[in-house]
Amino acid sequence: MAPGTADTELSPAQARALAVAGTGLASAADAAPATTLDALGVVQLDSINAVARAHQLTFTARGAHLGTTDVDRALWEGPAPIAFDHPAHALSLVPLHHWPLWAFRRRATRRRPDYPDPDTARALLKRVEHDGPLTLKQLRGNEERGNGWDWGPTKTAVEFLVWAGELACTRRTDWHRVFDLPHRVIPARHLTDIADDHECHLRLLEHAGSALGVATVDDLADYIRIPKPLAHRVLPDTTLVPVSVHGWPTPTWAHPASLDGLDTAQGQADRAVLLNPFDNLIWYRPRVQRLFDFAHTLEAYKPAARRVHGYYVCPLLVGDRLVGRADIARRGSTLTVLKAGLDTLTEQTLTGFARACHATARAVGSQDIVITPQAADPATRKAMVDAVDTTADHAPMT
Repeated sequence: MAPGTADTELSPAQARALAVAGTGLASAADAAPATTLDALGVVQLDSINAVARAHQLTFTARGAHLGTTDVDRALWEGPAPIAFDHPAHALSLVPLHHWPLWAFRRRATRRRPDYPDPDTARALLKRVEHDGPLTLKQLRGNEERGNGWDWGPTKTAVEFLVWAGELACTRRTDWHRVFDLPHRVIPARHLTDIADDHECHLRLLEHAGSALGVATVDDLADYIRIPKPLAHRVLPDTTLVPVSVHGWPTPTWAHPASLDGLDTAQGQADRAVLLNPFDNLIWYRPRVQRLFDFAHTLEAYKPAARRVHGYYVCPLLVGDRLVGRADIARRGSTLTVLKAGLDTLTEQTLTGFARACHATARAVGSQDIVITPQAADPATRKAMVDAVDTTADHAPMT
């Protein structure tokens, strides 16, 4: 397909194909975490561990033979780090070589009026310089720990120093972040803030466009968490091209490489996967509704009585459509489906549900899959149990 122009029109089905392919979910692959991270640019972190950590599930969904331990080993136990923590899209993993591109956010952090006072910052940095890499617990010492969202003075200061690039986190141990001075963990060739804000925004929007395939201004701005008017001003200077999608607002933008691969992307989506609530494909709720006609809301932080679908609800992607959801948990060596719903009880959706359950169980090291009696009405639950019992995750969809 020729590179897009303002007159290039895409159907909703083509937009879905580009979106699923862009985020690396179209077909079973064996992508290493470093490869996936480079392609996505940002992978969100979250502390919820009902099934596994969010980043682990994001990577295993794109690595056919990856387990969650493989992910963390690749990220934090190799001879050299491959990522650093940064508030890119919430707190996220970012490729190490993208350090220069986030200079605009580091500069903005240093200008904030609530930035730590010089004495506090100096004391923390001197401590790390003298004692070497330290966890937050070690930095806190005897300081009383805050509760809930009350971070406490040390945590607040450390977070600001990380956002500003005065400290860096490229490793974790037992999920605890390890903080060090940037020049000790970021290669010298990347350790620069030389790019001005416009260059940073331009290049990050291009990366976002590649990961999203086709996107509105709102979609692109949300991906890297910059104001929409700013994205609107910068986008004409990028290599992204304007296109139109039936029913979408304009302007809409696509990456030329995505358009060139549209014929391949169409018909390629043969995956069945349960997406963790923080997966890149479903970050931005308006985009999910627009792409898939699917309403998804994160309910983990709601009181139990207000949850409609459950605590850790994972949308079910089958091919290039979201066709259901499941509230899942890992209990010992068992993957437990607490609640589930499918839009239709067809052979395709049931097979997809079963394949996705098997894939998730394998990724998190579960030996069994249990669908609780409360998961669905009796007929639906029986159909799901039968499908799980008779379908392997590599079985073809019909």
